[in-house]
Amino acid sequence: MPSTPFSYEHLQLLTRIAGHLAECADLREGLGAVLDWLAECCSLQRGVIALMSETGEEIRAAFTVGGIPQSQSHKMRYKTGEGITGEVFATGKPQYITQVDRVEKFLDRSGLRQNMDQSKLSFFCVPIVYQGTTIGTLSADAETASIQDPTRELDFLCEVARLVAPFVHRCGLEHRLEVFLHMKSPGGAFGKLIGKSASIREIQSLIARVADTRTTVLLTGETGSGKGVVAELIHQLGANRREPFVEVNCGAIPENLIESELFGHEKGAFTGAVQRRIGVLERARAGTVFLDEIGELPLGAQTKLLRVLQNRVFERVGGGTTIRSNARIVAATNRDLEAATVDGTFRSDLYFRLNVFPIRIPPLRERGKADIMLLVDYFIQRFSEELGKKVIRIDTPAIDMLTAYHWPGNVRELENVIERAVLLADGDVIHGHHLPPSLQMNRYAQSKEDHGDFTLRVRNFEIELITEALKDTNGNQTVAAQKLGITKRIIQYKIRQYNIDYRRFRRG
Repeated sequence: MPSTPFSYEHLQLLTRIAGHLAECADLREGLGAVLDWLAECCSLQRGVIALMSETGEEIRAAFTVGGIPQSQSHKMRYKTGEGITGEVFATGKPQYITQVDRVEKFLDRSGLRQNMDQSKLSFFCVPIVYQGTTIGTLSADAETASIQDPTRELDFLCEVARLVAPFVHRCGLEHRLEVFLHMKSPGGAFGKLIGKSASIREIQSLIARVADTRTTVLLTGETGSGKGVVAELIHQLGANRREPFVEVNCGAIPENLIESELFGHEKGAFTGAVQRRIGVLERARAGTVFLDEIGELPLGAQTKLLRVLQNRVFERVGGGTTIRSNARIVAATNRDLEAATVDGTFRSDLYFRLNVFPIRIPPLRERGKADIMLLVDYFIQRFSEELGKKVIRIDTPAIDMLTAYHWPGNVRELENVIERAVLLADGDVIHGHHLPPSLQMNRYAQSKEDHGDFTLRVRNFEIELITEALKDTNGNQTVAAQKLGITKRIIQYKIRQYNIDYRRFRRG
């Protein structure tokens, strides 16, 4: 409660602000009106609402009023603890300054008070706190002579900040939801993470939760399961999406060069270092560094990476200047890192630093037939466009082969299989014989009377032709036989021989 009761005008304005923010859906419109009313009703000029930046690195003037141009408001940026604004944000305690010219911490980044008598100006700054966490600050100044009760004015601004806090939080949630839904819509970023299985929906939910933070993410899963796609989605959905996304395959770079790749090196640091090289941690700036196959990182590089995760600093190889890293780390591995910590090939402290937010990418065989067919349709369309073909569908025997296969190479293997099939297809349909022999043999096991690969291929081709004919004729064996140019007796014999259920092709 305020030390002195609020005036009728103060209470009236608080009611007005509360009603406006409850109905307003636009952050700029809502906060802009609050600052305008503070200037009109309370003579609080040059009002500023500063919020933490998307990258979490600094407090920025998000909304200003009272003649502060956009060009000047861009200069109003503060590190936590820097200036009065940064100090209020760090401590969560409001501040009142009677004469701004006497306080060294008052920075006046806007520059609008340079030609004013600052000895006659007082400055108010209060934290904007939501559920115990400071998310921004509200500040303004006024002529000292016009302030009758500074404590009451400071308390009043704290009440305004309490009304502003849930509004800012709600708008942030709505913005993230809007981005999330856009990413899930056709053509959105989630279009790359194809599938509707429960495991894929769970991964999408985890991505949405972690993307807008700076939390380190560890992706685990088999080779080819889609860890790189998930890493890119985390970046694209995050606050740092406008910054670079830099990928490093830790298993593909020689051990003597990996530190140079990550941290950079100075000229003359080692034989062949003829000029300075900037490493990926610098090139990424405030973006994302994706460390694929992190389990292959040598122990020496692991030690340096641990320091980056702990203190956000490093030095180039052969250099003495400490460099701060603002990049987010997303790591991926197909190894059991916990087991690697036991056998000493991976540092346990680094593992715990990486494993802050683990996401497991399931192998394709665990995702179900529906996901496989969604991926098949996507790859057919994509490769048809790339290769200039007009493939529009895949026949039933080929579908059976694709869904029966165990996919040890996961999505990457499926992608390669469909590219090959589209390339081999003569017409607009992919048939079973367009798929690799490994899939054909998986669908139709070789019986005792089969005598080698040739016999098996003939058998598979006959099954494919009969199945397609039955599918086209609604399971009618007589019409199917005519379509194939054989007798009904022959087709019935083949159906029994190959155990084909013709009834499943009947419709209605």
